[in-house]
Amino acid sequence: SQIKGRKVRTCLALIAVCVYLSSSWTVNVPPSVKGLLGSCVVIPCSYNYPDPPNVVKNFTGIWYHDKDQAIYHSDASKILEQFRTRTQLLGDVSKKNCTLMIDNLQQSDGGPFYFRIEIKGELDLSVQEELKEGQNVSASCSVSHSCPTYPLAFHWSHSGEQHFQTRQLHEGLWNSTSTLTFQPNRTDHNKSLQCNVTYHRGHEVASKILKVKCNPLVMPQQQGFNSSAQFGNKQNLIHDSM
Repeated sequence: SQIKGRKVRTCLALIAVCVYLSSSWTVNVPPSVKGLLGSCVVIPCSYNYPDPPNVVKNFTGIWYHDKDQAIYHSDASKILEQFRTRTQLLGDVSKKNCTLMIDNLQQSDGGPFYFRIEIKGELDLSVQEELKEGQNVSASCSVSHSCPTYPLAFHWSHSGEQHFQTRQLHEGLWNSTSTLTFQPNRTDHNKSLQCNVTYHRGHEVASKILKVKCNPLVMPQQQGFNSSAQFGNKQNLIHDSM
């Protein structure tokens, strides 16, 4: 019997590149691969991106069919039922390898397929080393990421005035920063200032210990003790009783 082959088409793998045609992001993927029905097929894939200002800590690699239907996802519940248990990411996305394997190749697995990478840098919290009680101070919490579709939410453990800003660093890479302005007091000394960031499918916390230089305490002036007057009164009291 004749074994039939099935041609699988792959699109330019990185969605950010496909949509924005960015020269800052690069990807290497063959335009098409072939596999035997019932066997497996491997789609070689590698990518590169501009260096972010923060250390990249989280990588999420997703393969799509028709751009919005996941055929591979780290969360299996998000994968199309007909691809569930049949796809595996052979590459390590943290090392820029996005190679995908599709097992038990079906007639309907014709593609095209798209790869999307979401990266998030390490959370960076900065505040002055020594704070003065009662004086305004600003703390900033920032992170680099590649998914502006889902805005980041910043939460601080200390009350104060917050300001949020997102700016584009390169094509496909953004930096989001939350700035907190507050007045520390003596009760904040040696306490932890925390910045909690909630992002798509996760959250992260950064913290620093506050060092507050306190103002000197002013003790209320006490009324003086007039011993001579009291002694004189005592003498008069004795004299009168005689």
